[in-house]
Order: sequence, then structure tokens, then C-alpha cells
Amino acid sequence: WGSDGYGQCTVPANVTDAMAIAAGTLYSVALRPSGQVVAWGTNIDSVSEVPANISNVMAIAMGARHCLALKTDGTVAAWGDNTSGQSTIPAGLTDVVAVAGGNYFSLALKADGTIAAWGSGQGGEGVEINLPANLAGVGAIAAGGYHSLALKIDGTVVAWGANWTGQCDVPTNLTNVVAIAAGQSFSLALKADGTVVAWGWNNYG
Repeated sequence: WGSDGYGQCTVPANVTDAMAIAAGTLYSVALRPSGQVVAWGTNIDSVSEVPANISNVMAIAMGARHCLALKTDGTVAAWGDNTSGQSTIPAGLTDVVAVAGGNYFSLALKADGTIAAWGSGQGGEGVEINLPANLAGVGAIAAGGYHSLALKIDGTVVAWGANWTGQCDVPTNLTNVVAIAAGQSFSLALKADGTVVAWGWNNYG
């Protein structure tokens, strides 16, 4: 549901067994139990044309106009817009357990709790991929428009990247976080007690 100007809300009739979904800018993607990825909506930068060699996928993530696929062997594949290198997977990247896509950059969480980042930001400054020093012990990642979040296994959150609206100003004493999400210019944290904390751009509440 929602705006369907590019067919992004018109789910293909054969997608009846999806086990995961993700949304980019004007396009949608579903992961099937077979490890096959299906995409529909706009085809700018061929983002809706899933390469034939994309198989054995266990998780998906979307950027503005690029797609990331985490394969069962711990490697990552990508397609779509690559103007900032966001679809060029770093050489030797393995043991990945999660992926996330921002507007023009990509993140991968490795099994050892470290993060790999590639691509760039608006204007090429690349602040989203300038990882904080000694960042380790990460259990989950999220990518916003131009900023990134990491949830550490101790329940704390680390943020970096563009901070135009305070989206990287993690609230003081934020702990016991179990999940994170990043919007275009704001951030969200779900706590173990079921409450939500939000920070960043608040012009629309």
C-alpha cells in the first residue's frame, strides 16, 4: 500500500511464499525460501533486475537505489546504483552475518562483531563509512540516509556519519537496547522493556 507510481506496491502474483521483505526508493524486494530474490518497482540503475547469479540468499537490504544480498556462505552480493561504489563489495569480505544499505553506502556486520563499510555520501564526503575507532562487539547494524547505527552486544548504541539534525546524538545513558532502525535523518532504538527511544529530525513528529 502507499504510492504506487512505479509499481512498487504491485506485488508480483507469484510472490506468495516470501520469508523476508525490504523497501528502497520506489522499489520493493522479497526473499523466497529457495534463496531467490524478487524485485519490482522502478528499474532505475537496473535495481529491479536481479542478476541471474544471485542465489542462496539468506538476508536482503536496500539502499536508495542499490540492493544487498547476504548469501548462505557469508559473502555479499550487490547490484543497482554504483555511482559511489556502494555496490562494489570489498575484496575478501567473508563471514558476514548481516547487511544494511544507506543512500549511497553499504554496511556488513561480520561474525566477529566488527563492521565493514563501503561507498560514499552525498557530495562524496563518505562520513557514513568513517567507522568509529575500535568499534567492536557489535550485534546489529542499521543504515540511514547518511548516517549509521551499531547496536553493541552490551545493549548500547553507537552512531556516526552526517549529524545535521542530531541523528547521531545518541541519548545519554541509553542502555538495554535490543533493536535499532535508522531513517533518513532520525534514529530509533527499541529497549528490552518494550519502550522506544527516538532522536534526530522531528519536524513531522
